[in-house]
Amino acid sequence: MGMSGVLLTGSSGFIGSRVKSLLIERGYNVRALSYRALEAYSPVESIVGDIRDISICRRAVRGVDVVIHLAGEKRNSADFWPVNVQGTRNLLTAALDEGIGHFVHMSTVGVIGANPFQPEVFDEEAFCMPKNDYERSKWEAEKLVRQARAAELPVDILRPSNVFGDRDPQRCLLTLLHKVKQGLFVYLGGRDVLCNYVFVDDVAHAILTLAEHPNEGGRTYNLSDQCTLGEFVDSLAADLRVKRPCLALPNSVAHLIRLALGAAKSLSWLSTSSLFSRLVSLNNQASFATSTLRDDLGFQLPVGWRAGLRRTIEWYRSQGLL
Repeated sequence: MGMSGVLLTGSSGFIGSRVKSLLIERGYNVRALSYRALEAYSPVESIVGDIRDISICRRAVRGVDVVIHLAGEKRNSADFWPVNVQGTRNLLTAALDEGIGHFVHMSTVGVIGANPFQPEVFDEEAFCMPKNDYERSKWEAEKLVRQARAAELPVDILRPSNVFGDRDPQRCLLTLLHKVKQGLFVYLGGRDVLCNYVFVDDVAHAILTLAEHPNEGGRTYNLSDQCTLGEFVDSLAADLRVKRPCLALPNSVAHLIRLALGAAKSLSWLSTSSLFSRLVSLNNQASFATSTLRDDLGFQLPVGWRAGLRRTIEWYRSQGLL
């Protein structure tokens, strides 16, 4: 990757802040496009603006070699299309017009629309059939990125699974941690349920690896650090220094729960709720093949979910949350 400049969107986010730190550590000249100005002492050039404004995008890409596009909207459904689709289109248009050398786009394995109740492994060639508005917006953005590749913009797409870690603004593991600590956790689908988590620092390193290894062909990579729910919860309990949970529903009851959840997927008001997501995660059978990134670029997860879990728990403790 050339040293003359990298544009990073989403630099103040959970993942983006880690990528920004890595870029600075490796000596790259970083320009950040974000909603708000960075700290006065930051070594990063800051452009305050919105990717929905193409004039801002044109200004942001001017003079850089690489665009790392991490900005996106995941919570406010009204902004899914304007930010995730139109914002990506604006950046791609600006990058093509400027003759940018490489565009790295962060998507999600959610675009595949995997059935969580079927024991199937999904690789990067799997047919994509996203199930909700957020996933559909990210899939549409991926299609725009591929169209830009056809117009001679070198691109790479990274699809992480469920990202966790310290400094997570959503505190996605906190409820689970409290349940385990209080002895209230129950295996609703059994210990062999699959966890598709990946530690935030591993995602940041994968993004940087793609940025540093441009490829004319245009590639899409899944990224997940799979383990069983039993392994994950046992590690949680060990790091919390509490007894390992052993309560589990009978297999017949777990099967009925999976059937009910499968039927409820079609109810958008329910399937997009946090409760539904937690219930699905406790019954998940699907997984994602992630060997392509290793095979193509020799990428190895520098931290891994076990060490990442320990860091996350220590952070929660430091914040007085555990």
